[in-house]
Amino acid sequence: MEFLSTTVKGLEDIASKEIASLGGKVLKQEEGKVYFSGPEELIYVLNYASKTVFRTVILIGEGTVHSLEDIRKFVETLDISFSGEFEVRTKRKGTHSFTSMDVNAVVGEMLLKKCPNTKVNLTAPEIRVLCWLEDDKFVMGFDTTGESLHRRGYRVYQHPAPLNPVLAALLIRWSGWRGETLVDPFCGSGTVLIEAHHSYNRVPNKFRKFIFRNLPFYSKDEWTAIKNKYDSREKKVKLSLVGIEKFQKHIEGAQKNLHKAGVDAHLYKGLAEKMHLYVSHADYIITNPPFGLRIGSKKKIFRLYENFAEELENHFSGTQFVLITPYTKFEHYFDVLEKREIMYGDLPVKAYRFKI
Repeated sequence: MEFLSTTVKGLEDIASKEIASLGGKVLKQEEGKVYFSGPEELIYVLNYASKTVFRTVILIGEGTVHSLEDIRKFVETLDISFSGEFEVRTKRKGTHSFTSMDVNAVVGEMLLKKCPNTKVNLTAPEIRVLCWLEDDKFVMGFDTTGESLHRRGYRVYQHPAPLNPVLAALLIRWSGWRGETLVDPFCGSGTVLIEAHHSYNRVPNKFRKFIFRNLPFYSKDEWTAIKNKYDSREKKVKLSLVGIEKFQKHIEGAQKNLHKAGVDAHLYKGLAEKMHLYVSHADYIITNPPFGLRIGSKKKIFRLYENFAEELENHFSGTQFVLITPYTKFEHYFDVLEKREIMYGDLPVKAYRFKI
């Protein structure tokens, strides 16, 4: 079978490595997508075990289109059969004379003709057909995930600016961290610490449900076997994970998230600029510092960055330092090991690897 998984734009190669480690044969990478092939069991494996992708889709087909009529003809050529209530969702990029809703309507109409035992349900569909139209390239597939995998199920406290868990997992893998002491000096609700523990200890995505249960490919016995396999691989290693956070309410929220996620870490209420008061050593610092976009004060944020950089220079020489930021400020203080242009939601930012 052929699949595609969506991931963070700019870190596709990191997701590809995880997909390959879970049994997929990577075919190509595009912006925010990894195409791969492999056995049917990857439907279960990627959803249950992957930390670096948002969703996995079974490819139905891909082709070149220039109009709604081309899309109609494309769907007509597909060898596709399923039953049940479904919806169509399209992501569109580029200039077209029609909308994503128009694409949804055309694809839905053709699927109703090809699969008579189906019905459109936009509220609670059993099956979701996903389409991507990027300029003249059209891709179509069955969603196997449902709610995006970044919704891990452990976040009981909502930080006002939470780090996406998929991005956190990608940054951890990109950093090269292998279980050494890890500090997040702007820990917020604890996402980096949780994802580090889960990645190292192979904790599967056990807090959620998946839409693949409604697909014609679904086998309860195979799904149970995959769950048992990956549950048995989970480790219970206690790691040296430290979080520092300025606000007490976020410390308390992070403690709730850590507890829900089954993670043991040390949390300190304090300032990142005074990190040495709470931790004397860090092999890796992986963090998502505030950007100041909401308060609109670059001057205030840059002062924070300057003080934080001075703290790192004075007390944490030799530490591996990974962060995301829309600014280039830290390039003035440390040598860049690697820099990526990535997307943080809809915001273009830079991912950095430094050695202090």
